[in-house]
This record gives sequence, structure tokens and C-alpha cells, in this order.
Amino acid sequence: MPAETAADLPALTITKFDKALHDRSAFSCGFGPIDNFLKSSLSDQIKDGMVTAWIAAADDSAVLGFYTLGAMAVRAEFGPKKWQRARIPDVPVIYIRAVAVREDMQGKRLGTALVIDAMERCLGIADQMGAAAIVLDVLDGDHFDRRWKFYADLGFRALGDPDNPRRVYIPMADVRASLI
Repeated sequence: MPAETAADLPALTITKFDKALHDRSAFSCGFGPIDNFLKSSLSDQIKDGMVTAWIAAADDSAVLGFYTLGAMAVRAEFGPKKWQRARIPDVPVIYIRAVAVREDMQGKRLGTALVIDAMERCLGIADQMGAAAIVLDVLDGDHFDRRWKFYADLGFRALGDPDNPRRVYIPMADVRASLI
């Protein structure tokens, strides 16, 4: 069977989440906590200013995938040496809280398209307020090694936080160099 490519994706758009527009009811990425977050908690977290969400959808309103962004600070001691040389305890970063793709769309490069869209959006945010990196937590459980490789292939590397060994980051300078 041939590998699926971006050409296998339907024409889609990635737009800011709109509760009235985006149909989340049929979404399942195969990981219950993320499915529940999208269906039950996302609207409240947006309303409370915790995250923004970006939705991939085709011609209809069904959610094919999504990601969320939020602000975060990480301990300078866990990142690259230049963070430590800055002599500040915490470094501002942009946190990708979730990236998820509907099960029937997995393997078609939609996840890559979502992360690249997030990276582009993060560059604009960093230009406005300053952020040294993009950070995310690779979900544990089934397919962890596949998820870890996915993010490593996009340039993410281990942050080195002993309390969260699944936390990875990509410096904003690397994002800028790879996308511009």
C-alpha cells in the first residue's frame, strides 16, 4: 500500500475555533482525554483566557484536527546554555497544549500541517511579545515512540526537565530559520 501524502488531504482550512461553526461531535483522535478536552473543556478554557484553538476543517464544519496555544514559562536551567546565561529564572515560551488529528485522517500529514501552522503563528506572537521557544509535552502511552519521532523530525528536542522528561522544545530562532 503506498504511503499517504499531503495530496491525500481534502482541501482544508485552519481557522480560529468558533463554537458555533466547528462541529466537534464526531471527532475522535483515539485518545480519550484529548477527545474529551475538545468536546467538554475547550470552550471554557478559551473563555477563561487559558488557550486559543485552531481548527482544521474541510468544506463541512466537521473538525479534522486541531491545536491549542497558550503562554508558559519554563525554568531557564532546563533549556540551552544561553537561557542560563540570561540570568533570569524563567524563560517565556509558547506552549502547544494539544495537537490532535481525527483517526481517519491520521497518516495523511495533517498533524505536520497543524504543527507548521502553529509554528508560523508562534513566530508572529513572538515578534509581538517575545518568546524564546515553542514547548509541548509528548503524550505518553500507546505510540509514544512514534509521537516522539514525529516531533523530533520537526526539530523539537528534549527540554531536560527531570520532572517532565516528555517535555520538548524548539528554539524560536530554529523555527524562524526553517520557515522563513
